[in-house]
Amino acid sequence: MIQNPPQPSYLGHQLHRVYAWLQAWKSAKSGDVETEYLRSLFRSHISNSPVCIFATLLLYASAQQLPAGNATLYWVVANVAYHSIRTLVGLAYLRRLGRRSQELRYWGLLSFLLQALDGALILSLALFIYPHLDPLGQVILLMACLIIVGSTATSLAWRWASMAVFAPPAYLGFAWASWSVDHMYAHQVSVLVLMFFVLYLFQAFNHRAAVTQALDLARRNGELARGHGELAVELQLKNIELQELASARSRLLATVSHDLRQPSHAIGLLCERMIQDPNPVQLPQALRDLNELSQSLSASLTTLMDLTRLDAGLVRANFEPVLLGQVLLRLEAEFSASAKNRGIELQVANSPLWVRTDPVLLHGVLANLLSNAIKYTRAGLVSVELQAQGRQICISVRDTGMGIKQDKLELIFKEFVRLEGAESGTEGLGLGLSIVRRYAMLLGHPLSVASQHGQGSCFSICLPLIEVSHQQAAVQALNRSMAVKDERLAGLKVLVVDNVDLVLSTMVRTLSAWGCEVYAARSLSEAQALAVRQPLNLLISDFHLGDEEPDGLTLIRTLRASPGQAHSARLPALLMTGDVSGQLEAEARRIGVDVLHKPVRPAVLQERMLSLLQQLPVKAA
Repeated sequence: MIQNPPQPSYLGHQLHRVYAWLQAWKSAKSGDVETEYLRSLFRSHISNSPVCIFATLLLYASAQQLPAGNATLYWVVANVAYHSIRTLVGLAYLRRLGRRSQELRYWGLLSFLLQALDGALILSLALFIYPHLDPLGQVILLMACLIIVGSTATSLAWRWASMAVFAPPAYLGFAWASWSVDHMYAHQVSVLVLMFFVLYLFQAFNHRAAVTQALDLARRNGELARGHGELAVELQLKNIELQELASARSRLLATVSHDLRQPSHAIGLLCERMIQDPNPVQLPQALRDLNELSQSLSASLTTLMDLTRLDAGLVRANFEPVLLGQVLLRLEAEFSASAKNRGIELQVANSPLWVRTDPVLLHGVLANLLSNAIKYTRAGLVSVELQAQGRQICISVRDTGMGIKQDKLELIFKEFVRLEGAESGTEGLGLGLSIVRRYAMLLGHPLSVASQHGQGSCFSICLPLIEVSHQQAAVQALNRSMAVKDERLAGLKVLVVDNVDLVLSTMVRTLSAWGCEVYAARSLSEAQALAVRQPLNLLISDFHLGDEEPDGLTLIRTLRASPGQAHSARLPALLMTGDVSGQLEAEARRIGVDVLHKPVRPAVLQERMLSLLQQLPVKAA
């Protein structure tokens, strides 16, 4: 059995990062790092500004519908002037390259002001010019601006202040403007812009972490140069680790950039086609296509979240007795529609047997395998089969797809390796099987693969069987809890708390469509007022509720302590967050709160709600 290397504790990991950051800050204070950073930043200004000027003049000359008056002309003149000044400032810095701390502070402040002005120009473009363009012009302008802004995630990652005055106004401005545009896909486009904003922050965070590690390695190199020969072996290992990290980061950024732009590009074309030809007969198919593209984006973001949690050492296997049929029913509910849409027959076995495993990690393994099987099968059958082997049971995901060449079987579990034969637009990030293998190693469950090129593949994982004594009624209740629809949702009194109006309204509409009685709040005070007036069955809260508000866990503790709620101390609660933090997950488990990591698909949210219903002190009316 392959043994996993010991993972550092969360506290130790964070202390190391703080130490590395302090060392990086100390190095930057000397001036060398700051000088090189500004040189890289201003050099990028020199290369990017002429392109921006050319694009501005080209779009202005070719645009056929512009706002009345001289507002557009004024904006074009201001933008050209700004980029001209930015180019001159970059040339001046490269010529001067002052290294005194006082000079560096002035250049850093000047860089911040330039980014703030750039953010203001893009915000004004989104709010006052973008809404007045024709649909095709809007699509072109939106894609151009998102590409330009998105490319700064690495260059601005070292300066949060510059990023704060540039990226949020650009993304949020276009999200607001897209939401306000009068066409059928306005809201969907607005949501996609917000998703790209989250991805922008994710890329910036990863790049900042990589830079911090590089500076820490530079410090260690300096210690070696001063005579610390005992670190020679560690230096070699760190050099290899850094090279692998840099290579992985580059592949990840390139892959993410491609695979998230592909569905985004398709969504833009789909929206444009429906705007030009709004045929009601084609609307259902267009909505199905839009939903499939949205699922592709969500799946990619979820994969990135899983990889980040694995790399951070936050994933731990929590073994417990698990009814195998419960896991299999959930898989069938999640993938039956996807298989049907592709014309593939899906067969999922059922079983009353119990196994000892982590249900979350096991679902991650089987869901990735089943997703791959459907993705790489163009016609025929995908099946989930069971085979008992002594005190073990093997779960096999078998398909009649393209199969895998024998010399590729060892490579498919590596990161960023993509299989041949997927349909166009469905390639994915090449991380699914890598995550499968790492999950299987954490669980200690043997994983195997057999494949014949051109005939199909079979992935198998073996689990230990256990004896569990349960009443038949309890087993049936567990099976019912995995159903896609459950009548217990009807009349369920749910309080949803989120400070983002778009997310809050979407949650309210989704839960209301399931038959829930939904109450919405944007702050702790609103939530307390609603909780006093109305007994609740379930609480769903975002973690980040704004700078002036407590976080979601504090809000849940406060509402549970409210004297106006019957059984409030046992009120089931669900925390939704985009943070990857072991400390947050540990605190949530300590107070009995379930955590869902964004993005969350409706089926996953519904399944978790049905699971929480078992904690209710009384049945929902």
